[in-house]
Amino acid sequence: GLKNRVTVNIKLIDSQDVETRGVEILKDLDAILIPGGFGYRGVEGKIATARYARENNIPYLGICLGMQVALIEFARNVAGMDNANSTEFVPDLST
Repeated sequence: GLKNRVTVNIKLIDSQDVETRGVEILKDLDAILIPGGFGYRGVEGKIATARYARENNIPYLGICLGMQVALIEFARNVAGMDNANSTEFVPDLST
């Protein structure tokens, strides 16, 4: 925002809140950033957030885990791979 002399308001949203409350809590966002992380906690909320961004043409930046969940979301909802996931979260995942 500094380069363009605009204010950037950052709103931190816990991905577990997306899991429990739904994507409606994302409705006022102009862009979405999902950073890196680890473990399975909140992953389905991150995947739902990536889907919300894609379906609503909201700019999305996924860093590390954020990019992984975007790919899982795309595989599930666009490529028709309903059980798509990562062995990082589901170690015995089969193709």
